[in-house]
Amino acid sequence: MPGAVAPPHDGRTAVGSPADSGPARSGMLSAMTATAAVAPPASRSGPGPSPAIPLTTGLIGLFVVVRICQVAAWPVAVLTGGTAGLRSVPAAVTVYAVQTLAVVGVLVWVHGQGAVGRGVAGLDATVALVALVAGGLLTRPGHGTGFSHPALPAAIGAGLTVALALSRRQALAWYAALAVGYLLGVHATVSLGPAALSGAAGNLLALVGVPAAAGLVVGALRQAALRADRATVRAVKAEAALAEAGQRIAAHAAYASEVAQQHRMLHDTVLSTLDAVARGAVDTGDPVVRRRLAADADHLRGLIASAGSAVGMRLVGELTTVIRELAPTGLRVHLRVTDVPPDVPPAVVRALTGAVREALNNVIRHSGTSTALVTVAGPAAGTDDPDPARLRVTVADRGRGFDPDRIRPGLGLSRSVRARIGEAGGEVLVDSGAGQGTTVEMSWPPGAWTSAAG
Repeated sequence: MPGAVAPPHDGRTAVGSPADSGPARSGMLSAMTATAAVAPPASRSGPGPSPAIPLTTGLIGLFVVVRICQVAAWPVAVLTGGTAGLRSVPAAVTVYAVQTLAVVGVLVWVHGQGAVGRGVAGLDATVALVALVAGGLLTRPGHGTGFSHPALPAAIGAGLTVALALSRRQALAWYAALAVGYLLGVHATVSLGPAALSGAAGNLLALVGVPAAAGLVVGALRQAALRADRATVRAVKAEAALAEAGQRIAAHAAYASEVAQQHRMLHDTVLSTLDAVARGAVDTGDPVVRRRLAADADHLRGLIASAGSAVGMRLVGELTTVIRELAPTGLRVHLRVTDVPPDVPPAVVRALTGAVREALNNVIRHSGTSTALVTVAGPAAGTDDPDPARLRVTVADRGRGFDPDRIRPGLGLSRSVRARIGEAGGEVLVDSGAGQGTTVEMSWPPGAWTSAAG
C-alpha cells in the first residue's frame, strides 16, 4: 500500500513510513495473489452459486496458510511501526481479535468440510465489512490508508473467499460493499487530499480488484473444467457403449458358434436317423430304434426351447450326448428344457453334464426302472420369483428309491454329483424313499429351497 499522508500541524511521525510500505506490503500482495490459485478448476457448473466449492487437500492447506499470513500482517506492522496512527489501541485490538476469530472459524470449517461454503463466505465478508468500517474509524487522519488499519489485510482474504464461493453477481455486490465500508471507515484520511486518495485507490485495488480478477480466473477455470468434465462423461459413455457392443458381438459369435456345433450334431444324429428311416434301412418297430427316435425328438424339443440361449443349446447338446451314450443300457431318458439363462458359465455346464451322467448311472444301477426324466429350467421370463437359483437341473425316476441318510461319502452320489456341483458353486438336494423313486435336484447358484433343505 502507499504510505500514509501526515495531517497538517501534526508534530508526530506518521506510522505509514516503515510499517505501511516496503516488505510488509509486498508480502501481503504476494499472499493475496497466491490465494487466487486456491480456486478449484471444477468446483461448480453454470452461472449459479454452488452450496460448497470442494477443494483438494493441498489447496486447503494453501488457503489456510495464506489467510493466516494475512491475519498476521497487522500485528507485524504494529510491532515494527508502532501505534501512533491509532486513536485507541484497545479498540483496534478488539476489532482485530473479532475479525481473527471469524477467520479462524472460517478456516476450521473449510478444513473440516474440505470445501468453501456460501454461508461461510457470507459470514467472512460480513465480519470483514463491519471490521473495515470500525477499524478505519479507529485510525487517525492520514493513517487510514496504511497498515495502521487493523482490518484491511484480513478483509482482502474475505474478498478472495467470496470469489471462491459465490456467483459473479453476488461477488460483485460484496466487493462494492467492502469498498464502500472501507471508504466510510477512512473518510478522515481520504478527505486530506489527492495523496490520500491515491493511497486509498491502491488499497481498493488490493481489496476489490485482485479478488475480482481472481474470480474471473476462477470462472474461466471452472468453465474449462466443466467442458473437460463433459468431454470425460462423453468419453466414458462412448467407452461403455463400445464395451457393450463388444460384449454383444462376443455373445453373437458364441451363439453362432454354438448353432454351428448343434447343426453338426443334428447332422450326425437326428438327420442320420431320419435318413435311415426314410431309406428303410432300419426297422422302426425295433425298440432300440424307437428309443433313438424318441431321444432325437427330445433333442429337437430341447434345442427349440433353448434357441435363444447359446448356453441352453450347449447344455442340451451335452445332455443329449450323455443320453445317447447311455441308450445301449436300455435306459429311456426324457429331456425337458425351459428358460435356460444366458449367463451360465461353461464350467457350470460341464459340472451339470457330469453330474447328470452320474445320476443317470445311479438310475441304471440302483433304481430297477428303465425310465428317467431330466428337467432343465431357469427362472421363468416375466416373473418376480425371489428364488436366487438361476438354473435347476433335476434327474428323477420312479424306481425303488433309497434312504439318503445311509449314503456314505466317497460313493457316486456324494463324490461325483455333490462334489462336482459344489465345486462349480451350486448345491444338490436328494429326495428319495423306499418305493418312492429318487429325485436329484442340482441348482446354481444355491436356490432358496435347496439352501433351506440343506
